[in-house]
Amino acid sequence: DVSGSISSADILRFNSEVKYIQESLKPQRLTLVQFDTMIQDVKEFTEDDPFDEIKVIGRGGTCLVCVREYIEKHKPTAAVVFSDLYCTPMQPLTEEIPVIWAVIGSNLTGPFGKTIHIKN
Repeated sequence: DVSGSISSADILRFNSEVKYIQESLKPQRLTLVQFDTMIQDVKEFTEDDPFDEIKVIGRGGTCLVCVREYIEKHKPTAAVVFSDLYCTPMQPLTEEIPVIWAVIGSNLTGPFGKTIHIKN
């Protein structure tokens, strides 16, 4: 989530968490999708690619419709959505894809899947 309600500090924290996932779990492929009201940028990483700070593109409102469509189209092994969830909840997926909501700056929970609250 790179919407306007996500602070620069939140973006740094998201970067840190994604870097941790990349370096510790070493997924064969990691796709980083930046979104606000639409998909703003998509970057692919392999397990050996270095993960550096990502340049943020976006900063508009927040809508999860594009995220749902992306997940439905690309069918990832799992999805981790970093957001404050200040938006309309995502509709359930038609496929069984595990979703983890990494929420920062609010006590909201994801509409399905597992929610983890990131401490500021």
